[in-house]
Amino acid sequence: MTVAIVEPVAVESPVSTMIPPSPEAAKAQSAIADAEGPPRSHSNSTSSNGKRSPTEHSTRPRRHKQWYMWDGNIVIQVENTLFRLKLSTLHENSPIFRNIVPPIKSGSLPVVGFNDRRPLLLYEVSQVDFVRLLPMLYPSEASTEAKSTHTAAELFSILKLATNFQMEGVRHAAMLQVLALPMDPVRRIALWEEFHLDADLLLPAFATLCQRSEPLTLPMTMALGIRTFTKVAAARDLYRQRVGCCACRQSLSEEESQAIAEKVVSVVFAKAPPPIERPML
Repeated sequence: MTVAIVEPVAVESPVSTMIPPSPEAAKAQSAIADAEGPPRSHSNSTSSNGKRSPTEHSTRPRRHKQWYMWDGNIVIQVENTLFRLKLSTLHENSPIFRNIVPPIKSGSLPVVGFNDRRPLLLYEVSQVDFVRLLPMLYPSEASTEAKSTHTAAELFSILKLATNFQMEGVRHAAMLQVLALPMDPVRRIALWEEFHLDADLLLPAFATLCQRSEPLTLPMTMALGIRTFTKVAAARDLYRQRVGCCACRQSLSEEESQAIAEKVVSVVFAKAPPPIERPML
């Protein structure tokens, strides 16, 4: 992955770090700014009584109450909020951050993010999503509430950023939590497709779709994609051939019906067998 850096025009001018899209996600972008302490607004406008204008105060980035760590060594700005985090943790989990900010050598300062006036600016990242991601990266720093079971919306935020920053360990942990959530099978399959998660874990979801008596709808087709939809339709037909009429299906227990459906899905969605290696004559 290549990283293009635009040099600053002046001491306090921002520097942009552009990150091309990863194979699994949308592009992540970063940029950089300059000096110590809480950043000042670029506007010098004052009112007639000498006080700063409300616009200047409203545009000044604020330190996050929890995630501006006293022992952090990299300052990151997301929207209008500053975060001070441990760079080593970001490096351990994300090759994107390793490319943007190299490891800090002893006795030196990082090129970017060394104080509030020169933060590492993350574009196309919302503050809400970023705050939801941090307890997964820094569990010892998170509150008990933040470390508890996440909601579906929180897990989607985590998956999105973990995919953008190529945080495979975080992606896997979030995936397992999503798997434990009650969710419509069509929605689960669409989510797995969107974030390229482990398809082997979708067997129960596909089996549930096979057993539904309701016909597949156009919204389902759009959510699943034509390729997956075609396989689901084929699996449903094969399942009905195996179990027979509706009266026959009603005589089956839930466990028996699920087992048959999973076998059918395994056949329809089976990968091509590896080529057989023949001994040389």
